[in-house]
Amino acid sequence: MRCLLPAVALALSACAHQPTRPVIEARVERVEVPISVACIDPADVPAEPARVGEQLTGDAAHDASILAAVDLRLRAALDKALALIKGCSAR
Repeated sequence: MRCLLPAVALALSACAHQPTRPVIEARVERVEVPISVACIDPADVPAEPARVGEQLTGDAAHDASILAAVDLRLRAALDKALALIKGCSAR
């Protein structure tokens, strides 16, 4: 039996092998990641039309033409701004 014990121990130790080291591989992976960007370019935003309060005199005939011109400029700026916004909201 004394002879058998070392033989069994040697047989079992032969089964216990060293773990293999992992293979390290260096490589570059490219991953597509969505990045949020501004939809509207600040250069495209229309400028606010000039204020005309100091040009108004209180005379309805005089002030009507000034207000009509301002109204047209405001509507043009609004149309451009809405067109920019609608382009972003369609996404």
